Order: sequence, then structure tokens, then C-alpha cells
Amino acid sequence: MKFVEVEGSQTEAKIKNDGMGCYSTDCQGFVLSNISGAPVPGGKVTPLSTYDGKDYFVTLTIKKDEKTQDWSLYHDDNSDPILIGWWPKALFNNTFNYATKIAWAAGVLYPNNETSPPMGSGHGAKEGANKAAYISHIKVIDQFGQITEPEDSIVKEFTDRYDCFTTDGFKYSHGKHYNFYYGGPSGCKN
Repeated sequence: MKFVEVEGSQTEAKIKNDGMGCYSTDCQGFVLSNISGAPVPGGKVTPLSTYDGKDYFVTLTIKKDEKTQDWSLYHDDNSDPILIGWWPKALFNNTFNYATKIAWAAGVLYPNNETSPPMGSGHGAKEGANKAAYISHIKVIDQFGQITEPEDSIVKEFTDRYDCFTTDGFKYSHGKHYNFYYGGPSGCKN
């Protein structure tokens, strides 16, 4: 699994659940919305980008709802965001007003003694735009509700399988703002 993690300032976020990390919608207690047209976590996003062709994307936003105090996940590609679901405030301790760490991740899951599927497009991160998968336009909503750029000086990059999957680091590039590329072919053995 590859991911870029940001730590060290009050403008970062990582959701905690009773001292355990909660890194996705698989976190116990995540509530799916029943809004028509909302994407389903783990579902296929269409249309699909093609290698060396047109890129398609989705925009996701996580923010604390000031009214309910729940942490909400939105599909935010246009001026009318769609609520995907939320992590109820009951999952967090009462002093959790803003997050202290954020992680952007990519991963593949496969059974023991099997080989991995491709990660992202199946191509390595160094291939770059229109070839490798990427997460781009990364922004942070700080404890004051202001949208800011992440602080690249506090970004760390991790992988658990350098022999299989790659990333091209967290960086600023014209057109994609803060981003990172990731990916790798199928066939990795665990």
C-alpha cells in the first residue's frame, strides 16, 4: 500500500476512534447516506480514465458539520455537493474539534498466497500524467474552516511493498496543485 501522510500542524486531520486509527469508510460507525445519486464507497467511478488518454476524476471533501458535529464525506465535483455519508460525533472524544493528521492512500487487497491486482492504472508512478494514477488538488480545511494548502515540509511518504508499487512523492505542479502519483502492475505476492 502507498500513501502520503501529513503531520505536525493544527491544519491536519486523522480520525481517531477509541485510540484506533480510522482510515476509510470501513471504520465501524460510518453511516452511508440514502441520497439518490450518491457514490457508494468501493463502487466503480465512471467514466474511467484511459492510459495515455483522457483523465476523469472525482472530488471528495471531508469536513466537520458545524450543526451536528459529525464528520461528513461529500462528492464535491460541482456547486451542489452530494453527501456520501458521515462519521458520527459519538465516534470521537469530546475534545476532538479538528483533526491532527491526514493520510491520502492507495492500496490493493488480495488473499494470502494469491497475487495482487494492479494498483491504480497498473503503471508506475514515474510514468506521470495520463498514465499513472494520482491524487491531486489536495487541500486542507483548517480548524477555522479555511481552505489552505498542505505544508509540504511536513509530508512523509510510506510504502509496505517497494518491490511492487511506487509513488512519485508529494509535490506541487502547475495544473494539479499538490498531488502525488502512484501505481504498479499486478502480480505482487504476499
